[in-house]
Amino acid sequence: MLRFAAAAACVTALACSRKEEAPKPAADGGALARLDTNDPKALLAAVDQMHDQLKDKPKTFEVLSALGNLYYENGRYLDAVDSFRQALAVSAPFEARARELRDKKVKPAKDLPAECRRNAHAYGLEQIGAAARKLDPPRELRCLDSALQTATEARSRRGDALYLVGNPEGALAEHRRVLATSPDHAESLFFVGAILLEQGRGDKARLEEGKKYWRKLLAVAPGSPRAALVKDSLPRVEEIFAPKAQGAGAPMQGAEVNPQELQAVAEAARNTERTPELEKGLDELTAQAEALLEQGKYQEARDAIVRVMPMRPNDARTAAAMGAAMRGLGREPMAERTLSHALRLDPKQPRALYEMARLLAARGDKAGAAEKLRAVQSADPKFAQSHGIAQELANLR
Repeated sequence: MLRFAAAAACVTALACSRKEEAPKPAADGGALARLDTNDPKALLAAVDQMHDQLKDKPKTFEVLSALGNLYYENGRYLDAVDSFRQALAVSAPFEARARELRDKKVKPAKDLPAECRRNAHAYGLEQIGAAARKLDPPRELRCLDSALQTATEARSRRGDALYLVGNPEGALAEHRRVLATSPDHAESLFFVGAILLEQGRGDKARLEEGKKYWRKLLAVAPGSPRAALVKDSLPRVEEIFAPKAQGAGAPMQGAEVNPQELQAVAEAARNTERTPELEKGLDELTAQAEALLEQGKYQEARDAIVRVMPMRPNDARTAAAMGAAMRGLGREPMAERTLSHALRLDPKQPRALYEMARLLAARGDKAGAAEKLRAVQSADPKFAQSHGIAQELANLR
C-alpha cells in the first residue's frame, strides 16, 4: 500500500519535471489527481503514457526507487532492475561516504538531526546528504544511515528482480551487499539462503551455508512474511534441495513451460534497455543450462533456460537448450516443437540438430537421424566430436 502511494507521488513528480517552471494544473493535474493510489496498473499506465517525454529528464533517487517498486509490483522485472540500478547510482556517493565514516570508527549519534528528516520528494536523499556534510561526523553518519535505509530496500528489491529475470548470481551479489551493511535484513537473509540452497544440490557446504542464513532469519525476524516458509522448510532442506533424478522415467515437476510465467517476463522484456549486465547474466544462465544438459540434469537445465526464453524468444541457441531439456524429461511433443523452432531460426544450430536426431532415432527413423547427425558434423565439427557423433552414426547402421 505504501509503495503504491509513493508511486503515485512519483507520477506527480515526473509530471512536474516536464518543465523547469511549475506545471499548468489543467495539463496533467486533473488526470493525476484522479489516480487511485491503490491501483498499481493505473499508476503504471500513467508512467508509461509519459515515458517518451520524461525518459531524458533527470530524476531523483526517490522517483527512481518508486518507479522500480511500481515496475516490480506489476511484474515488469527488467524495468525494475534498470530503475533500481539508476536509483543506486544516485545513492552510491552517499553509501561510500557512510562506509568512509564507519572505517574511521565513527559512531552514529543517537538522535536524528532535524536537517535529516525526509519531506516527501521535495527533500530527499541528495538534500539530506548535502545537509549532513555540514554536521560533525557522528551526526553526519546518523543522517546517512537513516537516509540510506531506502537505498538498502532498493538494493534488496533489485536482488529479488534479478533473481526473477534469471540472474541468481547477480541477485546473490546484491543481497550480500545488503547484508554487509544490514546483517539482519530479513529479505536478504531469505534470498541468500534460498539461492545457496537452490544452487547447492548435493554440495553439503553450500547447503549448510544456506541453512545458516535461514536460521538467522528465524532468530532475528520471526515475524517476517518469509519466516513461516523457512520454519517449515528447514527440517526438510536435504529432501527439498536434493539432486533430482533425471531421465525419461524421472519425475517431471515443473517440466512444462508455464505460459503465465513466460508472459509476465516477456512483457517486461519489451522496450527495455538491454544493459551489458543483463546480457552477461543471460549468457551465463544459458551456459549453465548447457552444462547441466551435458550432465544429464534435465530438470535443472529446464529451470535455468526457462528464464532466458522470454528475453531471447528468437534465439536458436536458447530454443535448442529448452528442446534438449524437454527431450531429456520425456516431453517429446514439446521437445519437437521447440527444436523445430530453433531450426527455423538457424538450420545449422548444432544442439538442435543433435537433439532432433535423438528424437528421430528413438522413433526408429534411422535415415532421418543420420541426416541430422551428418548436418551436425558439417555445421560444428567441435560439437560433433565432443558429442561422439561419429559413434552415433556408426550405431545407426
